[in-house]
Amino acid sequence: MKSRNITGKILPLVSILVYLFLWVAAIVLIVYSFSNDSFGIRWTGFTLKWYSNVFNDALAMGALKSSLFISSVTVVVSTIAGTLAAYGLYKYEFHGRRVLRMSTLLPITIPYVVTAGALLVFFTKVIHIPLGYPAIIIAHISFSTPLAVFVVLGRMARIDWTLEEASTDLGADGLTTWRRITIPLLLPAILSSAALIFPWSFNDFTITYFVAGVGTMTLPIYVFSLLQYSLTPVIINAISTVFVAVPVIGMLLMNFLQKKEVA
Repeated sequence: MKSRNITGKILPLVSILVYLFLWVAAIVLIVYSFSNDSFGIRWTGFTLKWYSNVFNDALAMGALKSSLFISSVTVVVSTIAGTLAAYGLYKYEFHGRRVLRMSTLLPITIPYVVTAGALLVFFTKVIHIPLGYPAIIIAHISFSTPLAVFVVLGRMARIDWTLEEASTDLGADGLTTWRRITIPLLLPAILSSAALIFPWSFNDFTITYFVAGVGTMTLPIYVFSLLQYSLTPVIINAISTVFVAVPVIGMLLMNFLQKKEVA
């Protein structure tokens, strides 16, 4: 009993220390993004002018709009494609299904630099797609779709599929069953996939940098250019806060949807 009490006191402390280790750098960055200091390395007073400068910067806003556009298209296409692929992998028996299911992990497990180089060669030498928005969107879909596949597959393993059979027995056709039964059952996983894919796509730099071409700039590429040429590093802190906020919001949304699913 005594050892259990000690463990109950130590584990929360360890958890707090681990979270501090993971988040302290991001917290410092966020705090100094509100500092009046031009270099963002010391606190000289609270200000919002760096955020004002970012939102008044045409290049930054253009890069933000590009990232939002690319991420939004990626979310829609990847979520739909991943849901359909997961449904087919789970519900239908065919030769090579197990191999195909395992191979969907490859875009996630392969190092981004390797994937980026392969996509660059594939776009320029094989299918001859011009570098820019089309290439970026296709690249993002290629590494985001597996996320939707595995989130939806996880949900499908917990669904009572006799509901589909009951719908068919009651006279509903396949499309009606899919619309009235299957999609509502999969909706929490679909929304969770979208919440996970959006920051995954929005934050990507490596693959985007390889296939962006000339004249196409997303927010991560814009931040990279600031790191090289900016005279006011604190602006990077302000933009980086956006990169921290977007995944956090996405994870909180996914957590909310999972709790709603359990309830």
